[in-house]
Amino acid sequence: MKPLLRSFGIFIRQIIRDDMLWAVCLAPLLVALLFRFGIPYAESLLCAFFQKRAILAGYYLLFDLVLCFMPPYMFCFASAMVMLTERDDNMAGYMAVTPVGKTGYVLSRLVLPAAIAFPISILLIHFFSLTDWNYLALSAVSLLMGLSSIAVALFIFSFSRNRVEGMAMVKLSGLLFVGLVAPFFVLSGSQYLVAFLPSFWAAKLCLEENSLLMLPALAVSLVWIWALGRRLERKLY
Repeated sequence: MKPLLRSFGIFIRQIIRDDMLWAVCLAPLLVALLFRFGIPYAESLLCAFFQKRAILAGYYLLFDLVLCFMPPYMFCFASAMVMLTERDDNMAGYMAVTPVGKTGYVLSRLVLPAAIAFPISILLIHFFSLTDWNYLALSAVSLLMGLSSIAVALFIFSFSRNRVEGMAMVKLSGLLFVGLVAPFFVLSGSQYLVAFLPSFWAAKLCLEENSLLMLPALAVSLVWIWALGRRLERKLY
């Protein structure tokens, strides 16, 4: 446990020294403030202008879902950037032969940041949500967002040779969250065209309030992590 925590401490110090990554980790709080106060204000202005009772209100749950995924997504993005830097410096290979080992290195760079993001997501939704949440559903969705974000970090790292390419891959990785939007705008069966995306099942779980949807949600998330994890192992060491 001590080597794992020591490795995680090195990770935290690298984030603190990097202004961009430090700002990235604070971004979820800024987004939470924007959503909580900016969206209702925009709704009131739009309703007054178009003389409608509601315009954005029907998508408040979508805004909450975006807020819920922000902490794990940003933390895991920072993880991918740190891992790319460490690979260039051959630090990843060095860590693999220390007591922390290969597994401990991956845990300290991906799993622990996602685990820390889990309660942060719950707290942000508790204080800044636009809709009412059942805490069991919130916990389930936060878990799925964490798993999805680990997959995103693996995707960024696995298909990037350096941090510059990593930044480009971040934009592409955003497509993995198209599934979050699809159930809100595509009401026909065509929405299942993106059912291979973990984020799709998180949205479906909230919209349909069916706990059985956790099964395909977990299955899809774990398949992504398994497939990208194999590529990670080939590139990391």
